[in-house]
This record gives sequence, structure tokens and C-alpha cells, in this order.
Amino acid sequence: MGSEANSSEGMEMESNCPSWDSEAEYMAEYQLLGNIDLLVGGYATIALATLGVCANILAISVFCNKSFKSNFNNLLVALAVFDLLFLVVCITESVRRNFEDRSSNTSSFSGLATQIHHRLFPYFLYPLHNILLTCSIFMTISISIERYLAIFHQSAYRKRSCLWTLSCHILPVIILAIIINIPKFFESKVVLEDDHSWIDVTDMRRSFEYSVYYQHWTRFIVLGIFPLMLLGFLNFRIFIHLFIFKSSTSKEVASFIITLLIVVIFILCHLPRLALNFYEALDSENIGQCGPPVWSMIFHVFSNSLLPVINSTSNFFIYFLAGKNFRSSLLRMLKCRKEPEESVFSKSSVICDINSDVCEEGKEVTEMEELENTKLLRI
Repeated sequence: MGSEANSSEGMEMESNCPSWDSEAEYMAEYQLLGNIDLLVGGYATIALATLGVCANILAISVFCNKSFKSNFNNLLVALAVFDLLFLVVCITESVRRNFEDRSSNTSSFSGLATQIHHRLFPYFLYPLHNILLTCSIFMTISISIERYLAIFHQSAYRKRSCLWTLSCHILPVIILAIIINIPKFFESKVVLEDDHSWIDVTDMRRSFEYSVYYQHWTRFIVLGIFPLMLLGFLNFRIFIHLFIFKSSTSKEVASFIITLLIVVIFILCHLPRLALNFYEALDSENIGQCGPPVWSMIFHVFSNSLLPVINSTSNFFIYFLAGKNFRSSLLRMLKCRKEPEESVFSKSSVICDINSDVCEEGKEVTEMEELENTKLLRI
């Protein structure tokens, strides 16, 4: 009776798994998956990531100009650095997944290079990929917090320095990103056999409890629900203050529009990833028995490969299209022209040292006033 019950239970479990009418249909679906993975996860991702690397280098070069010096622009530089490094790692990962052999052989130069990549992947490239993605997410939150403080807590905001920005906006992002992704260092391993090597997952990563509680729910909440709720709250409050009560300067509005565009693109690019994560968390038991359905693996190529790359590439075009002075400085830099000294200050501004909080006339200025006098992102 026990064996009959077990066999009937096994048949019931198998019946929940999808079936194909023929082997040809099965092969066709996985052939489609392979083609999409190659075109989208391979060629398209590498091309966009390469464009994004160049774009972020240009953005960093412009923001490092003295005339763009401000706490807000310093955070944009940090975001561009995280995006730049993330895109570089994305290129290496796309190459590994789509163009490298699964198993390396040291008898050839390409095989030796593949084995070096295999050795770097589990304990460096794979964790770094996740850490940089987390840094990009939290840095977007940090920029919104900076705009919130600049508008609602100006008395505290005026006392801030570059060191304060580094210690309170950038370092916490890096530390939290590393802490959250510590388990990623133990998810994969390199298997060596004679002259061959390949990457395999660890027993911890195969654990059902680990997949459900950390991979799905913890990351879904910490890197999904929490950032979306906080970004929504902060930017909604700022929007109401600037556009409903109209208690703002044109420079505050310009900086907020830049922030809002960054947040909107961020949400659009990360929502599909969160939706897939939520589905996998709800259907984790069935996925563990039957494997993920083909449609979810196709969706994964877009949500986890292409869209994060688009997000990290698009910020430069936001600065270029929405920032008049960013656009002008970029064009001058590309034409190898020097920045005009008089453009640092507005026509009506008092001559001030932008590295201090006091004008020559002795009038104390806030960073909001400094931003109005210096050359920033303006619409």
C-alpha cells in the first residue's frame, strides 16, 4: 500500500509539470530560448553595455569639472562610477554565458583564458556583479534622499561638506551592498578535473530553504519592495512641494526633474525583474520539481540581462537631454575647448568662493544658493 501511495504521489507530481506533444515541439521552444539568449543576452547586451561604458565615462568627466561642484553632482558621479563598473562586469558575464565553452581546456590559449575566467567567477566576478547592482539601486535612493534633505531640511543641508556626503551617502551604500550580497560568495564554485574546469553551483545554492528565504523573499523585499516604496514616498513629497505649493526655485526644480527621470527609468527597468522574482517565490515548489518554464527563462533574459544594462546606460542621456549646461560642457570638452571662467557664476550673483559658505560681502549662503550660482544641470 505504501509503495502504491508513493507511486501515485509521484505520478501526481509529474502531472503538474508541463508536457510537450512531441520532441520537436520541445526542441523548438528551447531553440527559441537559445536564439533569444544569444541575440538579446549576448550581442544586444554587450553592445548596449559598451555604449554605456563610454557614456558613463563622459558623464564622470563632465561632472568632475570644477564648475559642476556640488553635493548633488558628487552623488551623480558616484552613481555613474557604479553603473560603469556594473556594465564592465555585465560584458564579461555576457561573454561567459554566450561565447565561452562551458568547460575549459588549458591545452589552448582560449581554453586557458576561459579557465582564468572560471577561477575569477565564483569569488570575484559573480559577487561583484550583484554588489554593483545593489550599489546602483541604493545610490538611486541616496540621490532622492539628498534632494529631500535639500528641500525640506535646508538648515541641516547647508552645513554639509563633501566629506559628509561621502560618509553619509556613498559609504553606507557600499557597506550595505557588500553585507546583503555576502551569501553570493558561496553560491558557486570551480570544479577542476585534470586540465579541464567548469563552474558549478554549491549545495547551499541548491538548498530549497536558501532559494526561498534569501534568493527570492529577502532580495525581493530588500532590493525591490523597500526601494520602490522609499523612492515613491520621497519623490512624491518633493513633487507636491515643488509643483503643488510652488515653493521652489528654478534650480531646485531642475535638479528634481533630473532625479525624477532617473527614478522613473529605474522603476521601469527593475519592475520586470521584481515581477519575475515574485512569481518564482510563489511557485518555488513547482519550479524546484519541474524546473522553470521556458517563458520565464525568456523573460529572465530581458529582465535580468538587458533591462539593468539599459538602466545603467540611460542616465547619461537623461543628463544630456535635460541638462542644458551639461550638454554645453560636454560639447566644449569634445571640441577640446576650455570652460569660460565667467560661466561659473550667474550674472546676478555675488562673487563667492564656491569652496566656502561665505561670500566676499560676508553673507552666508546655503548650498541651494551655491547651486544657483554655479553651473549645474538646468533645463
